[in-house]
Amino acid sequence: MTLAMALRIDTAIHSTSRLRWLLYVGLTAIMIVLAWLAALAWWQYLLILTVSLAIVGYLFLTRLTLRHLSQPPLDQRMDKQWQLLIQTSRGDELWQAQLLSTHYYQWAINLEFNIVEPYQRPLSITIFRDQVSPEEWRTLSVLANINKD
Repeated sequence: MTLAMALRIDTAIHSTSRLRWLLYVGLTAIMIVLAWLAALAWWQYLLILTVSLAIVGYLFLTRLTLRHLSQPPLDQRMDKQWQLLIQTSRGDELWQAQLLSTHYYQWAINLEFNIVEPYQRPLSITIFRDQVSPEEWRTLSVLANINKD
């Protein structure tokens, strides 16, 4: 592997994350406790449950999953020509994007892109620490700290 290849980010992203699952379970538990402490009528609990299930269903069906992330060549600007392999409801698609900003948290990194191809749209992706190898996490952390908005 050449030095130029080692300096580029070319990362496979695991689709599952225990950290994401723990976050969702924790938020759900907090909402259940808050609803219980509110002492609502049974129909209000039913309404909250129905709306919650509708939201979870919508998010599950429309969620885009990042499967692979590739940085542009070193002779290009760092924010241009990113390639994202996205799993959609139609299968895997290769999208081209511009990196707008990054946000580093201890257990996650949020990347904000402007999709150029196949169509213009903003896209925010959160990568949890357990979705990549430790070396890839270190590389993404450096990117997030360099490219702060």
